[in-house]
Amino acid sequence: MANNQTNFDKPLKGILKLKYKIKVKTGLHIGGSKESIEIGGIDNIVIKTPIYKYEINNEEKEARNVPYIPGSSLKGKLRALLEWVEKPSGENMPIAIAKSGEPCDCGGCRVCKLFGAHKAKNPKQPIRLRIDDFYPTPETIQLWEDVLEGVYTELKSENTINRIKGTASNPRHTERVIPDSEFEGTITIRIFEDDSFEDTIGVLKSGLEMLEDDYLGGSGSRGYGRVKFENIETIWKPVENYQSEEINSEEEIKTIVFG
Repeated sequence: MANNQTNFDKPLKGILKLKYKIKVKTGLHIGGSKESIEIGGIDNIVIKTPIYKYEINNEEKEARNVPYIPGSSLKGKLRALLEWVEKPSGENMPIAIAKSGEPCDCGGCRVCKLFGAHKAKNPKQPIRLRIDDFYPTPETIQLWEDVLEGVYTELKSENTINRIKGTASNPRHTERVIPDSEFEGTITIRIFEDDSFEDTIGVLKSGLEMLEDDYLGGSGSRGYGRVKFENIETIWKPVENYQSEEINSEEEIKTIVFG
């Protein structure tokens, strides 16, 4: 039987909670299950939560079949992008090349440190990163209801062009979240003794910047999924008292959390 025991002996310093707003710049499509919601005539639907409760103007409201961004989709995309620039322990090539396209399982590189070793083959240290699902802001739901007349997505039709005739055929109907929609959620990082800013926040920041230059969801080569991230709140909770402390700048993170 394999021995998966680790030699990790660094105590937990605290929890860093980074609240982000994701602004959709071009139509966003993150696929859902056709069996979950009946929508006639749509080939590719977006993922939705059946019921979403929110508050606007001090009034509690409830919306149904609301699009959201799964944390798993965001986490997977960030990791995939980072593995084109980060290297496995002891390797000279980026992970994507060194591992022939598979996620890293070395257990010791900066990606494994944040995201965990693939399939937990070599769990040399605890996973740092937690990414929540991102849900629409109340203002975005209001925008959808005003612009889309109560339907929270747009329907985009695409076709295949016959190269000889120049005619369209095989129409496809794709559901998308409209531009200017905004979603909010939290990225949580567990900070251990001897963790550094560069190996944790620095790597995450690089991944977010790469994603802004790439796309989230499907059909990115056709202009879908351009997004922008905004860090709207940072909270530090040290293990000594576990009291929330608001941090207002990157320099404060370096001083308070890693100093």
